[in-house]
Amino acid sequence: MVPKPTPPTTEWIALPGHGFHQVIVDSPDHGTGPADFSRDQLEQILEVYRDRYSHYQNLQGVSYISIFKNWGDAAGASMSHTHSQIIAVPIVPPLIKRETTALSSASFCIYCNIAERETSSSRLITSNDSWVLIAPFYSIAPYETWILPKEHISDLVAMDENQRRDLSQILGDALRRMKSLLDDPPFNYMIFQQPFGYHLNIRIQPALTKIAGFERSTGVYINPIPPEQAASELRMA
Repeated sequence: MVPKPTPPTTEWIALPGHGFHQVIVDSPDHGTGPADFSRDQLEQILEVYRDRYSHYQNLQGVSYISIFKNWGDAAGASMSHTHSQIIAVPIVPPLIKRETTALSSASFCIYCNIAERETSSSRLITSNDSWVLIAPFYSIAPYETWILPKEHISDLVAMDENQRRDLSQILGDALRRMKSLLDDPPFNYMIFQQPFGYHLNIRIQPALTKIAGFERSTGVYINPIPPEQAASELRMA
């Protein structure tokens, strides 16, 4: 827990730096990578995510909860032992605000539409009873993949047992395909979920290219691998 310091006196807008940060050690085995986890191990990790998300969700002053994994130096991992992180903050981040604004202005759920439409596209990698794995049309990173529920689920807490079991299967499948094709690349995976009836999704972004001046100055990302090519190669991996 980060205490509530008094914000500095300034003419700019400032908030107290209050929040929570938790590190989850994914496995006691130092030599095991995330693509090596069994379905049962991944299901246990997802259950920990769900439990901690539920805990922070009910705390006063928490507006958003970020759950993510950094794997490899190039993806920002500060230690080599596989781990995940949960950070609960008192604000809704700008990216999430933009997405929720767009979602609320539409007459339908954009992510439900994507999940349904992409099941018959060349960007589909695989699917199971509850989830689809796709290379999104607007991928910002080479070989980026998204995991989307077939039904509208706002967060991890809303999943039933079968959906959680199916998620552990398709997440493991995605990580193993990426390891096989790209030789265990550094990557980030990020779980996007509530607030405001958001559609749960998991985004996996290999860190194969660098974020440099153009991206930082424009917010525009250059991806040299078309998502259709990425999906085709990952299907075969």
